Amino acid sequence: MKLQVSSRWLALLIISVGLGVGQSLAQNMGSLFQLMGGADTVKKLSGDLLQSAAKDPRLSGLLGKADTSALTPKLADQMCSMLGGGCKAPLTDQQIAAGSSKLDATQTKALGDNFSSVLNTVTSNPLVKEGVSKAIAPKLGGIIGGLI
Repeated sequence: MKLQVSSRWLALLIISVGLGVGQSLAQNMGSLFQLMGGADTVKKLSGDLLQSAAKDPRLSGLLGKADTSALTPKLADQMCSMLGGGCKAPLTDQQIAAGSSKLDATQTKALGDNFSSVLNTVTSNPLVKEGVSKAIAPKLGGIIGGLI
């Protein structure tokens, strides 16, 4: 009986220490926003993405007349929020879902292609790229559709 109590206590201790170490590591690593380089890098990503997308013939019908300089801070705030930077997102999940209906499959793919290309220019860390891609890419079409 004493062995069971000791085993349980030891298991709880190991779990508690493990959780504490995990929280400490997460705090030291920071958010994806911080790992990306903060506000300046996210603004660069947003601006470069919109400039690249506006030049893409597959997106001319979508972004042809859009004011990318006016969209850039909104996109940057949306990305900042999604990456844990503490910014206020201009779009809700419902607005993003509605925005996705403004794009066809070709436009959605074109945005993804441009996003990947621009992301490669702002960070070389493969883990950061993967995390940012997973956080933003699936909703990118809806975000752009919701902002225009």
